[in-house]
Amino acid sequence: MNILIISVLLVIAIAIVTTLIIIAYKIEKTNKQNVVLSLQDVLELKGFFAKEIVYVNKYLSVALNNNFNKIALIRNFNPKSPTYFDYMEIALSFIEKIEKGVYIKLWYIKRGENKSLKIYPINNEVKDFFHKIYLKACINRIESKFSQVKFSDFSSSDWESSYVWAYSKRTNEFAYLKTTDKSMIFKINLKREHFTIDTKYRYFEAPVFGMPQQLSTYEYDFLNNLFDSMLHSIKSKCGTILENAIYYDNFNNIVYLTNGTTSLQSVDLDKIEEVFYRDNRISFSLANEQKVINFTTNPQFIAAFEDFMTNYNLKKIAQNFDYKSDKLINVTESTKFIADISRDRMVYCANLNKLASFSYLTIMFQDIYDVKIEKSGLKYFVRITTKNKDIIDVSCDKKEVAQYIEGLIVKTLG
Repeated sequence: MNILIISVLLVIAIAIVTTLIIIAYKIEKTNKQNVVLSLQDVLELKGFFAKEIVYVNKYLSVALNNNFNKIALIRNFNPKSPTYFDYMEIALSFIEKIEKGVYIKLWYIKRGENKSLKIYPINNEVKDFFHKIYLKACINRIESKFSQVKFSDFSSSDWESSYVWAYSKRTNEFAYLKTTDKSMIFKINLKREHFTIDTKYRYFEAPVFGMPQQLSTYEYDFLNNLFDSMLHSIKSKCGTILENAIYYDNFNNIVYLTNGTTSLQSVDLDKIEEVFYRDNRISFSLANEQKVINFTTNPQFIAAFEDFMTNYNLKKIAQNFDYKSDKLINVTESTKFIADISRDRMVYCANLNKLASFSYLTIMFQDIYDVKIEKSGLKYFVRITTKNKDIIDVSCDKKEVAQYIEGLIVKTLG
């Protein structure tokens, strides 16, 4: 019987406590609503038109004005006695930094002195509000520094905005502000730099202070907006090599690779040493650096890019070939023989799918004295002798290829 009584009393006690908690919550919520509604009117009397008011606790509320350039801190406000409270304004341009631990610490400048405020308790609304106002303060600094640029998208690197990123859809310019230690602001044009965007894996790489780095983005939509804008700009302004996959900016000598939906990568061809193809991946080694850029794709994509690289290197020999009369022959995996009939010459190329190591040799047909097929082990090659007694050996993977080249040269020589 005693156990039954104790159990009943325990249930009643829990019910009472639960009811009190619910009542306290409702009272606090009502107080919060009353404070916010009343503060809106009171602040307007002070000439402060609030865009947003955040109720921190029963002693403190914080408001952001419509112009997004200052905040107001209101302490000890009571809707029943609305004329008696402590009031202070802080211009966003005077906010130095924010820190988050068991409380939020706001650092600012007041009358030339460094001051700080502790804000607690912290909930998501309070945390998001102070992140937003400090981010806006940083955005104002970027826009003031580069007033000629209309930035469209912004993000911080973290809640404390250690770095702030700004991007312009109109010009593809990308600005970054470092807020820690010594503050620095710089600007680059993303379409003239190496960058990697992958919205699926939330990966973003771009040069900061001249070094390619992985950049964190705290604002989730920033990376998606950046991807969409950059891809649209590239498609509209660059040459198409493979639809929705490979684009080429001839002016800046940059090729862009994309899967069309989540990944986009730029490759500055002037900085590439060599290109490798492994399985379903294209790899680029950078000249004078150990870094390798990788792009994972499919066989069709790789084949199209190989053709692009071939044509890219051929343009170093001539701006165009007459594909009706001129012949491009794959003699080995890494070398090609070109019968450039329209220019009365032959060209022997090595490493045509590469960049810095690409090389070629040109011989006028009129300078050729003799041509014949030779064999070394299991390999065939075409030996070409010039009138100056120079010898050029064109190695071939197959005998049929050697025979074709020999016949082509003999026919050309008449």
